[in-house]
Amino acid sequence: MSLSSCDKITVTKRDLATRVRLAIKPKIKLHQAEVTELITQTLDAIRDSLSKGQTVELRNFGVFRIETRKERIGRNPKNPEVDIQIPERAVVKFRAGKEMKALLSKNTASNLDASSETSI
Repeated sequence: MSLSSCDKITVTKRDLATRVRLAIKPKIKLHQAEVTELITQTLDAIRDSLSKGQTVELRNFGVFRIETRKERIGRNPKNPEVDIQIPERAVVKFRAGKEMKALLSKNTASNLDASSETSI
């Protein structure tokens, strides 16, 4: 499945649970609610680790880590004369792993090929 700018879809937790349930169905019999709870607990564990300042590394998927954005001055586009002080804050950063990078670059290349064929 390739993604182009018009094919962007939001995948919800429910969608993920359905995909996981269908992927493991022949091997393990789990109800949709059980798979959803498993995903919820996994995401909660990731959130709790990040809130403690820990880095979460999921091999071949990527790394989540906390970084601090420095205090800076911003401007309201509607009133650019007024400076607004934006305080320092913690943000979650994600860095894709090797397999994800390869998949993304493969999808990007196939999207470029498809768009060059159709735009004449």
